[in-house]
Amino acid sequence: MKRILLIIVAVLFTAGTASTQESRHAIEITTGYVGIPISLESPGFGYGWNVGKSVIKDYYPYGINVGYTLSLGKRWEVSAQGNVHLNMFVLAQYPMVPGCDPHDPDYDFDADPISTERIKEFGYAAAISVRYKWLVRENFCLYSALGGGLTFEYPELPFPYIAPVGIKFGKGRVYGLVEANISPLNTFGMAGLGVRL
Repeated sequence: MKRILLIIVAVLFTAGTASTQESRHAIEITTGYVGIPISLESPGFGYGWNVGKSVIKDYYPYGINVGYTLSLGKRWEVSAQGNVHLNMFVLAQYPMVPGCDPHDPDYDFDADPISTERIKEFGYAAAISVRYKWLVRENFCLYSALGGGLTFEYPELPFPYIAPVGIKFGKGRVYGLVEANISPLNTFGMAGLGVRL
């Protein structure tokens, strides 16, 4: 295992000093806050939302994206990404208010919970987008992206991919990536690393 890690570090270090003028292909690994449609589909949507005698508490979404990017010249790129995410939340059940109608009960959400349950669930999403680099410098570029995608949940939801601004920085084989977006993958923002092939 140590030998494999040493080889990977050596390859990344060597690749980082190489010229990238001919690099058209890249692999990107990013993460960020879970996408809006994933939140809407999840039972964890609506932190603190009452569901009958239960309240959803402590909602923690985590996800990772793996993408392939094809450069179509100096200004244009096409990016395809897949996402795997884990939603973790706590479902707390509360007692009925004493003396309420059992056919139309009220629950005492200020009382201690009768029970709590930790729930974990995996989900998946994919998206494709076109990026336009509107500012290109030697060490970084600013871009905007537009596209669409799909969440593979219950039910499947199509959703736009809109990134008003993103930045890629680093002129070696390995570069950084930060993006503000609304997408099936991540919403509000994502960040990560790319490797030019």
